[in-house]
This record gives sequence, C-alpha cells and structure tokens, in this order.
Amino acid sequence: MKTVLISIFCSVIFMSNGFSQAKAEKDKLKYEAEMEKKKKEYISEFVGTLKVDDFQKEIIKQQMESYFTELQKINMIAGLRDFERKTYVQNLDDSHFRDLKAMITEEQMSKIMDALKGKWDRSEEKKKKKKEKKRKKKNKS
Repeated sequence: MKTVLISIFCSVIFMSNGFSQAKAEKDKLKYEAEMEKKKKEYISEFVGTLKVDDFQKEIIKQQMESYFTELQKINMIAGLRDFERKTYVQNLDDSHFRDLKAMITEEQMSKIMDALKGKWDRSEEKKKKKKEKKRKKKNKS
C-alpha cells in the first residue's frame, strides 16, 4: 500500500511539473509572437514616415527586418563578452545597409539608424505631422 501511495504521489508531482513546463513554453511562444507583431508594427510606422517611394519603402522594411534577425543571432551567442558583442554589432551596422545607402539620402540613412538603435520617437513624429498639416492649411488659405 505504501508503494502505491508513493508512486501515485510521485506521478502527480511529475505530471504537474510537465504541465508547468508546457505552460511556460506556451507563454514563451505567445510572447515571441507578440514581440514579432510589435516589431512589424514599429517598422511599418517608421517606414511610413520616410519620404521615399513605395519600392524603396519595401526594401527598407526588408533590410530592417533582416537587421533585427541578425542582431538577435548576435545576442543569442553564448559566451560573448560585451566588447566582442559591440564589435559584432558595429560590423553589422557598417555592412548591412551598404546597398541601401546608395539608394537613399544620408539624412534618411541616419534616421533609419536612429530607429534601429531605439532613438526614434513615434509621438514626436506625430507632432511634426500635425504641424505640417496646420502649415499647409494656413498656406492654402
């Protein structure tokens, strides 16, 4: 009887542990999907603010998405020291947008790099758009 109770107790513990791991995995996948959605939204909002044609916007979107993928790979490398990681990121910054630099202005390229580094402010961009609309309305009157 003791062995039956002990085996039931152990099986309950192992099953609850398995369920918690499955829940953690499910939460992780949900979080990753949410972050991917936010990343795409961020990129599309940012690219919408650039004054380039649709073809260039699509290329910029693709380049930014691939940049974030490469950056994630660099950050996932275990055992990298901080200065090594910074070196890899700097090399990525220097080499990843070479083709794009030939297509767009230096001002737009610096704006893209600011967005990649997290220095782009959505609310500030919205304020600028509102001011431009007000100016255009005044000039039409």
